[in-house]
Amino acid sequence: MKIHYFYKRDYAQGFYKLEISAWLEEKEISRQGINRLSFTRLEKLRIFLSKGDQYHVHTIEHDFGKNSCYGHYSHTRKELIEDMKKQDCKPLDRRNYERFRKVALALYHKQSLVDFSTFKGKQNYNVRQIWGD
Repeated sequence: MKIHYFYKRDYAQGFYKLEISAWLEEKEISRQGINRLSFTRLEKLRIFLSKGDQYHVHTIEHDFGKNSCYGHYSHTRKELIEDMKKQDCKPLDRRNYERFRKVALALYHKQSLVDFSTFKGKQNYNVRQIWGD
């Protein structure tokens, strides 16, 4: 049993954008009796944060599970790695994977929530509806 780690980091001025995923490799026997590999996603973490004060954009998506039902269609390591390359994901070792996850979650927790008390008074912009009610 082996775990494969991948990351994808996009560079955008003023934003953090990171995606990491971990895939568990297991041996299985197909219905035809062929020994092959099976890959199950253990974790996927996507985070998008604004760095500055001009925009407050803050998105996190974190799927994980010990007995996950997310599988991958590939049955060889080569197929898994090729598909990850198509998605612009690069391989990563466990130590750096856990470091990336720790930093991403710390950045998420550091972000302040929306302060609703700052939205007082009259709306100062118009919303024009093109179709509908």
